[in-house]
Amino acid sequence: MQDTKIFIVDDSPIQLILLEKVLQREGFIVEAFSNGPDLIQSISIEKPDLIISDIHMPALNGFELIEEVRRFPNGEKIPCFLISTKADTVIRKKVDAIGADGFIKKPLEFESLMSVIKDLLKESQLSDAAAC
Repeated sequence: MQDTKIFIVDDSPIQLILLEKVLQREGFIVEAFSNGPDLIQSISIEKPDLIISDIHMPALNGFELIEEVRRFPNGEKIPCFLISTKADTVIRKKVDAIGADGFIKKPLEFESLMSVIKDLLKESQLSDAAAC
């Protein structure tokens, strides 16, 4: 997990700090953003290994963020998953429709969060190796 960079975005400062601390404690390099446009600006400079985004944010919501990420060269190869306090059928269908790699309902449970992260990173590494 060393050298694995994760970008996280959430407009809730408390959620952002908690998620950042948990991921750093697990050995990830974390860049935290309070809004989608700042993450998009950073991704044009440096590609993360994984993106975790809240869905409900002003300026650029999580769905729009993933659509923007997918427009970057090789953006479709960056695993992206969404988090939200709402998990109704409409949300879940939209998560699938936009091509998000996963969804977790808040409040986040450490075990399921780490399981999703590790699975997505493993899948990403396998697809990168297959492309070589």
